[in-house]
Amino acid sequence: MKIKSEKTITEKEGYEAMLYMLKAYWKATGSNDLTDILSGGEYWLEEDTPADSAFWQYWLEAVEKVRKEGSPPFKEIM
Repeated sequence: MKIKSEKTITEKEGYEAMLYMLKAYWKATGSNDLTDILSGGEYWLEEDTPADSAFWQYWLEAVEKVRKEGSPPFKEIM
C-alpha cells in the first residue's frame, strides 16, 4: 500500500498525533520495544510503502483524533 496524501498538519498536531499513535500501537500490540515500533513505521522495498500497513492506519487515526479531540489529556501523577 503506497502512502498518498496532500494534507498537512502543524508541528503541535504532529507531536500530539504521535502520542496518540504510539499509545494505540502499544494497546494493539502490547509491544514497548522501540525496534518493533520503528521497524513498523519505516519504508520497505519501495518509496512510500510502510513495512507494516497497519502502522499507517494508526497514524491516520491519530491525526484524525487530534483534529477532532485536540490534545491528549494531561498525565496524572499519583
